This record gives sequence, structure tokens and C-alpha cells, in this order.
Amino acid sequence: METRRDLLVQAAFRVIAEHGVEAATTRRISAAASMSLASFHYAFESRDELLAELVARGTSDELATFIAPLSPPSPSPGPDSGPVDLGPDDSERRTEGAGTEGAGTGQPAEWVLPADIGDLLKAGLMSYLESIIADPGRESAMITLAQYARRTKGLEHFAQRLYDRYYEIAQTTLEAAAEAMHVQWATPPSHLAPLVVAATDGLTLAYLSTGNREIAERIIDATVTMLRSHLVSP
Repeated sequence: METRRDLLVQAAFRVIAEHGVEAATTRRISAAASMSLASFHYAFESRDELLAELVARGTSDELATFIAPLSPPSPSPGPDSGPVDLGPDDSERRTEGAGTEGAGTGQPAEWVLPADIGDLLKAGLMSYLESIIADPGRESAMITLAQYARRTKGLEHFAQRLYDRYYEIAQTTLEAAAEAMHVQWATPPSHLAPLVVAATDGLTLAYLSTGNREIAERIIDATVTMLRSHLVSP
């Protein structure tokens, strides 16, 4: 059941990115997922339920990209995997396997948080940019879905839900970054969150429209500078 739902969600992202929400009929999405229409209705009760799942899935993936720099890369399963401690000192901001990692395992011997919150925030925004570069169609579909919902009677709640979730993601990221780096925000993260979302919207549209990574990185640097100005001075 979950596999079927996942295939339909991935197909819906592709159809919306390529043809728009209007063209994302249940029949077309089913065909893109190589499924029958009956299979679609077994997995989702309606097209609206699928659209709601797109919002949930898309925003969940975006949260994962933003908070990725706060966590070490997933280690290979095994007894050497150690706990992660986000303490204030360098020695506490790392996780190390017992002994020396074997060559060719692909698992780093050591992971360390950035020493500065600005670097940490930049790492989160760069992680988001990399996700756009890796799968531009997905973010294009999210933008298309928000625009479609905003102008379609009865679907306005999708656009509102999407942006409410974006604000929550930004706030969660700012709070987690401050906690990890043992600093405080002078401005409440809930007030900063819409500014971060405005910046990522601009970054997203700029990259999807031009493919210019340099400009996207300039937007990231300006966003980090702005956020640093809202920290409590030491």
C-alpha cells in the first residue's frame, strides 16, 4: 500500500512539473505511475487527498534538507556507531567510531558541527539549494501547486497549508540551530521565519528560471548576513 502511494506521489510530482496541476488528473497520474485507475483509488480516495499528500511529502523533504547539517551522515549499521552529542565544545560536537574506519567503507571517521551559527545556517540553505539542483522538477511542482491552489476556488486551503508548513520549517530550523550552537535570537524565530521563506522563495525561483548557481549562493550569503544581525550580541 505504501509503495503504491509513494509511486503515485512521485508520478504526481512529475506530471505537475511537466504539465501543470490542471493536467494532473487521476488518470494521467495513474498512467505515469504505470498503474490502473482502480489502483489509484485503492491508494487515495480522491485527487484532493493526493494533492494534500504532495504538500505533506514535499515539505517533509524540505525540512530534512534544512536540518541535515545538524546531524551526522547516517552510518552503516554496526556496533561502532556512536551517539551524537551537540555540546558546546568541539570535542562534544562530533561523533567518532571506535577505532579507525576501514578504507573504502564510505563512512567518515569524524563529523563535526560548524563552529559558527552563520556557517551552520549557510550549510542548511546550501543543502536546500543542492536539493533543488538535484530534483528541480519537485520544487517546480510545489510552486505550481501553490499558485494553482491560490487561484482555484475551494483549494485556497492548500496554499495556506503549504506556507504555514514552510513557516514552521523555517522556525524549527532557526530554533534547532540556535540550540545546537548555544546562542540566542534577539528576534523571535517565529518573526524571522517568513523572512527566511521569502528568501528561499526568491532563491528557488531564481535558480529554476536561470540555473545560475552563483546568484543562488549570493542570495544565501545575504540571507545568512541578515539572520546574523538578529542574534543576541555575546
